[in-house]
Order: sequence, then C-alpha cells, then structure tokens
Amino acid sequence: MPIINIHLTKPAPSKELQDKIAGEITKTMVENLGKVPSRVVVKFEYDEAENFYFGGESVADIRKKAQNG
Repeated sequence: MPIINIHLTKPAPSKELQDKIAGEITKTMVENLGKVPSRVVVKFEYDEAENFYFGGESVADIRKKAQNG
C-alpha cells in the first residue's frame, strides 16, 4: 500500500484540482509499479507559507517580494 504525502503551502487548490492530482498520481503508481488503485493513498497537507523556508527565507517573504516586483 503506497502512501503518498503531498505538502503544500496555503492556499489549498480546489477539491476538483485535488481530485485530478490524486487520480493522476494513482494512475502513475498503477501503470509504473503495478499497484492496486484502491490501495493507493494520496494525502494532501497544507501549512502556512511562514512555516516553509528556501535558503533561509520563508515562502511568505518570497511571495511578498515577487508581488512587489
């Protein structure tokens, strides 16, 4: 039983987009690893942008800089 955890910063994508992503990941596991679709678990987790850092800078700050040009 593969368990795939996807961590993203908020805002979360729509339910429809999550459904699409989970379906595509499940299909990939079935086609490439022969897994049973009903046993593939995809879990989305969302966190505040202030809790993720790249090169010592939070995603929230990186986004602010990008918006300000």
